[in-house]
Amino acid sequence: MRLIIAIICFVSMAFCKDTDNERVKELSTLPKEVKQVILVQDHKLSLWNRTDGEDCGCDDASGWKMAFEVPCHYGKNGLSADRHDGDGTTPIGLFKVLYSFGNAPDPGAGMTYRQIQRTSYWSGEKEDYNTWVDLEPGSREMKRSEYLYKFKISYKYAMAIDFNTNPVVWGKGFAIFIHCDYLDDQTTAGCVALEEKYMLRLVKECKEGTYLWVKE
Repeated sequence: MRLIIAIICFVSMAFCKDTDNERVKELSTLPKEVKQVILVQDHKLSLWNRTDGEDCGCDDASGWKMAFEVPCHYGKNGLSADRHDGDGTTPIGLFKVLYSFGNAPDPGAGMTYRQIQRTSYWSGEKEDYNTWVDLEPGSREMKRSEYLYKFKISYKYAMAIDFNTNPVVWGKGFAIFIHCDYLDDQTTAGCVALEEKYMLRLVKECKEGTYLWVKE
């Protein structure tokens, strides 16, 4: 029995090493200016930092090292390279993280942190679609929008990404974030979600210029 367990552990370790090596190869194809990447693939989220050759034991001068990897959830209808409003998918691609935000005070974020106020909305309205809007509740009709202030659990800590921002295309999708899991939900309407303790770590460790890479 011990021999069988040892063989299983050895095979598992070898598979994980091969998987990590494959990821490093993929990350090495990114532009040199990309120094930090949040990789989402197969319901796992991992944070990677670019290192020099000496730090990672690589032959070249642009290796990558994983900081941590945790389970995550995404769109209830999977991933899509052609996302649009209401389709329940998470967009595939490489997106810059714009800033961190949340209903909680700044926990010591590694990048710009924007605290949600009672006036904070993420607009789904045509005139300012897919942008953060501050206005007094009830002063304007915001039927399609997300009232950020009410999402005390999901948006306790979160990150905004540059999906559908330049240019903004009406109907392509809005309010696509990385955020905390909501209770026992195993899927989202399009965001990437993970346990609060891991989301907090992400907010603290990610720096300006970090990217999110969602892969099939």
